[in-house]
This record gives sequence, structure tokens and C-alpha cells, in this order.
Amino acid sequence: MVSRLRWVILGLLFAATAISYIDRQTLSVIAPVLRDELGITNSDYAFVLSCFLFAYTVMQAAAGWLIDRFGTRFGFAVIMLWWSVATMLHALGDDVTSFAIYRVLLGAGEAGSWAACVKAVAEWFPARERGMANSLWGFGVSVGQIVSVPLVAWITIVLDWRLAFVFTGLIGFIWLIAWLRYYHLPAADSDPPAAAQDPPPADPSPPSEGAGYLALLKTRNVWVVVLIRVLVDPCIWFYNYWIPTYLSQGAGFSMADIGKYAWIPFTFQGAGLLLGGFLSDLLCRRGRSLFAARFTIMMIGIACAVPAFLIALDVAFGVTFMAICMAMLGFGLWAPNVMTLIGDAFPNRVVGTVTGLSGMGAGFGGMLFMLVAGRVIEAQGFGPMFVAAAVIPISAVLLLYFGFSRRPEAMAGSL
Repeated sequence: MVSRLRWVILGLLFAATAISYIDRQTLSVIAPVLRDELGITNSDYAFVLSCFLFAYTVMQAAAGWLIDRFGTRFGFAVIMLWWSVATMLHALGDDVTSFAIYRVLLGAGEAGSWAACVKAVAEWFPARERGMANSLWGFGVSVGQIVSVPLVAWITIVLDWRLAFVFTGLIGFIWLIAWLRYYHLPAADSDPPAAAQDPPPADPSPPSEGAGYLALLKTRNVWVVVLIRVLVDPCIWFYNYWIPTYLSQGAGFSMADIGKYAWIPFTFQGAGLLLGGFLSDLLCRRGRSLFAARFTIMMIGIACAVPAFLIALDVAFGVTFMAICMAMLGFGLWAPNVMTLIGDAFPNRVVGTVTGLSGMGAGFGGMLFMLVAGRVIEAQGFGPMFVAAAVIPISAVLLLYFGFSRRPEAMAGSL
């Protein structure tokens, strides 16, 4: 029963992730239309994105605590209901201020999504399978982005951009019914819990006993996880939120063209998300330590993102488009392994909190990056921002390699 049900739950985590990215990506797809109809500039758009990231950032730690305190089932249900309503409210937007308010509400709701997914995987899957499990639900990121581009573009062209927010928001209510029907802790079954097939990670001693924020922040590995997300996540979000605008302004794409082609980079990201966890699990099965397996794939992912600096050199559009696709592939390889590393390195009872803290750091970095992006793009075009997104993640790889403790008390050890 446990073996079968955990795959149903993984499917729900995948669906929730896809829904979250459909909801947040809807604004990105229609951004060119809002610029024409409502006079929203790149700087205005960057401000609205930063409002989302502000709420997303501030609420990360609180949402992670909510998941740990009240449980994955109830916590995820609350945040899904919240952000689905917030998505639909975007249909009422008519200026920068209103969109900023609705974006704050959306960010506050979506803040706990990844913490809930990581904790659910830690509850239901043994360590040998968590990389694969995190990849599969993480693949929902790209599926949501892939689906949202043609779907939102079609609704906007055929009906109206306001209805796009209504339709995408309704999807969350359907998911909520299934989640409340199927999710519970594996211990509730008569069979042994799936996650008990492997011993839990050793506690990093005093900090995990209290599970308080201040105690966790005294732990070296917590800071490393937070900082690498500060450095890399904003670069990923830059690609996610600005690709449609870049194709519109930098390549002259119409809304129909965006609907036809803007999904392609997200497909590359999806391939990376699937491969990232699978490959790191494969390395574990071949005798590599947990850290070595995750780090190897993460390093390869960042290397794939480096060629995007070519966009600043005014090369042929085909080359720049391929560089964007490779960067998205690389970021896809990186993302599930960061989440899996958290599940590997910390006991289950604080996984949600640590994920929330790291997401909080990523959000602050993302807010600054988006505000800078809006001004730089207005003044100098997209080139400098693509260079920054190619170079900054390299420092995260170095920090992870030299700063993360692989001592037995801080990691689960070799498999």
C-alpha cells in the first residue's frame, strides 16, 4: 500500500509544482501585452516581480515552520488555497500598484511550496530514491512553464488576458480535492513507512534539537545552503521571468511567436530537472557519497550555464537561443540536487524550516537581481544581465565545495 500510494503522492507534488509555475508564469507571458495596453515599462515590470519576491522571501521561513509545525497535509492545503485565490485576483489588475498587491499575495502563498514538497519526499522516500523523487516533482517547474506559455498566449489572443488568470487559478482548487483525499503520513499505514527503509540522517547535534531559527543559523551547513541559493536562484528566476520579454523586445517576437517558441527553453530545463536527480542517485548507487554525487551534477549544471555570456557579444540569434536553452538545462540539473542535499544533510523535523530559510535568502537575492535587471535592461539591454547570470553561479559551486561540511554528523554519509 505504501509503495503504491507514495507514487500517487509524488504525482500530486509534481502537479502542485506545475500549478505554482503556471500561476506565476502567467504574468510573464502577458507582460508584452501589459506594456502595450497599460503602459507598464521594464522597470515597472521588475518592480512587480520584486514585490512577488519580497512576499515570497519574507514568508519562506514562516511557511517552512508552518509545514513542520502543522504537518505537510494541512500546511500544503492552506498555501494552495491561498495562492489560487491570489492568482485569480490578478484579473482585476489595471495598473502597477494593483498588480504589485496581487503579486505580494501570490508570493506569500507560494512561499511554502518547495518546503512542503521536500518534506513530503523526506517522509515518504528512502535516501537512495530522494534524488529521483525530487527530480520528478521538480520537473513540474518546467511542465508548468511549458504549458503556461502556449496556454496563456492562446487565451490572451482568443479571449482576454484577464481570463487567463481566472482559468489558471481554478486549477489549484481541483488539486486541493485530490490532496486532501490522499495525503497522510506513511506511519498511518499498517505497512512499514517507505522512508524507514534507510536510517535517518544523523542530527547535526545541538542546533537540530531545538529546531529554532537562531540555533539552525549557528550551523555552518545551513549558511552554505542559504548562500548558494542566494547566488544561483536569482539567475534562474531571471531566465524564467524575462525570456518572453527578451524574445519580444530583443528578437521582435509577437505574442503568437512567443506562444510557438518560448516554451522550448523550459523544455530543456525540464530535461535537466529529470536528469539531475536520476544521475546523482545513479552515482550514489555506484558508491559515491551523498555529497559527491549531488555536487558532481550541480557542478556540471553550472558549467552548462556559462556559455550564455555570448548573448552580450551580439552573435546570431540562433546561437543566443541555444545558449539560453543550455543554461536552462544546466539550472535544471542544479535545482533538484540542492533540494535533495537539504533532505540528505538535515533531520526530517527541520527539513521544511531549512528549506524555508534558504528560500528566504534566495528571495532577497532575487529581489535585488530583478530590480537591477529592470534598470540595466532599460539602459543597456539584456546583454549585461545574461553575463551576470552566467558568471555569478560559479561562486556558488566554489562555496559549496570548500564550505560545506561532509563530516558524518553533518551528512548521512556514504550509501
